[in-house]
Amino acid sequence: MRRYNNMKKRLLSILLLLVMILGQNVYAMEKLNESDIIYMILTDRFYDGDSQNNGTLNIEYRPGELKYTQGGDWQGVIDKISYIKGLGVTAIWLSPPQKNELLSRDGQESGYHGYFTKNYNETDPHFGNELKLKELIRVAHTNGIKVILDAVPNHTADYLEGTSTTYNPPSYSPAAPFNNPAWYHHNGDIMDYNDYNQLVYGDMGGLDDLDQDNPEARQAILLAYKNWIDEFGFDGIRIDAASSLPKEFIEEFENYLGVPTFGEVFNGSVDFVSDFQNYQWGVLDFPVFFTAREVFAKDTGFAVLKEILDQDYKYNDPNKMVTFLDNHDRDRFLCLAEDDYRKLRLGMIFLFTVRGIPDVYYGTEQAHYGGGLPTEYTGIANKENREVMTSFNENNILYKHIKKLASIRKTYRALQVGKQREMWCDQYVYSYSRRIDSTGDEVITVLNNGYDSSYRVIPIRAESSISVGQELINALNTNESIIVESGGPTGRQISVNLNGKEGMILVSDIPEAYSPEIPNITKVRVHYDVGYGNQMYIRGAKYPLWWNKGRKMRNISSDIWEFEMERIDTGDLVEFKVLINDSAWSQGNNYTVTGGETIDIYPNF
Repeated sequence: MRRYNNMKKRLLSILLLLVMILGQNVYAMEKLNESDIIYMILTDRFYDGDSQNNGTLNIEYRPGELKYTQGGDWQGVIDKISYIKGLGVTAIWLSPPQKNELLSRDGQESGYHGYFTKNYNETDPHFGNELKLKELIRVAHTNGIKVILDAVPNHTADYLEGTSTTYNPPSYSPAAPFNNPAWYHHNGDIMDYNDYNQLVYGDMGGLDDLDQDNPEARQAILLAYKNWIDEFGFDGIRIDAASSLPKEFIEEFENYLGVPTFGEVFNGSVDFVSDFQNYQWGVLDFPVFFTAREVFAKDTGFAVLKEILDQDYKYNDPNKMVTFLDNHDRDRFLCLAEDDYRKLRLGMIFLFTVRGIPDVYYGTEQAHYGGGLPTEYTGIANKENREVMTSFNENNILYKHIKKLASIRKTYRALQVGKQREMWCDQYVYSYSRRIDSTGDEVITVLNNGYDSSYRVIPIRAESSISVGQELINALNTNESIIVESGGPTGRQISVNLNGKEGMILVSDIPEAYSPEIPNITKVRVHYDVGYGNQMYIRGAKYPLWWNKGRKMRNISSDIWEFEMERIDTGDLVEFKVLINDSAWSQGNNYTVTGGETIDIYPNF
């Protein structure tokens, strides 16, 4: 009997140890750093791994209605971890995990996104429980992926109506201890986001603005998030609405939690954004974001991007800026880029080679387009650009393109921490070097944002160790190489010939052999002279075309217009018609183009 009892005690001890291990983050990771590649996930929109936690049908859970809960959860992220790892990212930025208010005050939106905080000290049941979140972080860590906490210390949900100082009804309030109206500002909504006083002390879209200068409120916020870090093992923090927080609070927040943070400072001014890096590790790079979209999605010349990057000296460390091309509050890149995959591929080359930490918004690698019609002009895009993931196809051409860029960035340390120096800038061509001056490691990027091929002779920087006669190989197509020539202002130069909407990543070693996949192009070519000042449009039956709205075609010559599509599958038939100025229809029946082919038409009007 004694032997049995001893054995029973040992088994119980082992079981207890296993429970303790499973409850902790035993696979500790290095904290977020400049070498990382971030993948931003809106948890509710990613993948539904457990239908039991979706909520109440037709209340907050309304499948297909994108203002409401759709069912994605932490189990869904776990289920797709191999897909995420395969993309090559090293960190996932999850939606805020804390419990949210079920619905907005007006009932027109659920708290699926995580920014309607009800209880800072409890997980949201729509995503899973504490054990499930710990499991997700443990699984991510075992796969070499860090996890970033999206913190919301600025506001709760909208419980206090307007400037009210009482909850009405009293039951409609955040969980204790945050149900104290004295912990909040009562100044009403921000009316002018350029007024810094309003930005910090006003309500953002009605959401109750916490008073971080209140000692009790401040300490409660710090303790709540300290628990998220210590208990779950997050590796970094994104601070929501950082520009609406007192800067000294941001500094204390990061120091108290002991992990790197990067803040959301929604502003296009480098002067405004850069100051926040005096108080925290990194910042979301909205100045680069706004200008990069203009350049790569809308064909603006590179001068506007040069103007932003020329101000990098204002940052404490530009390599810690988090760069991105689309996010959950702005229109999808392809929505703005007329669904042109070439533009997205080129933009991604820029994102993975420019100084800073690249952040890929979920679904970009699957060509998500956010409904195709811009909505951010209303102030925010927060519906169609938050669509549910419809595909996890690892053979998607964009998935493979990003995967390759991630591999290149991981291989070359200069792309992670190297100093960026401009080499060339004109309307269509932009080139820059990333160099670690202490070692001489260097990578050169050349981008052609024009539609036609471009030839440039680009001087090598004076700081460079690259020598005349040295071969530079394009890591994005190892069949292409360039020999450094004698000449130019520094005595060394490269002659580059780039096809339209293409980029080169030039390295001095022998990279892994790689040839890019040939895109599946469906092309409509119209032969018609529309006359000076007029424009040819195309409408059709399948996205990226619509029947009720036309897309501009590109003018190739006086009487030739083209429109290219990659979204159409090989062999699919698409009916279309062309219009002058999107109003005068071509005569006769609809035309039909087959996916993957080029059709020439000679319409009458």
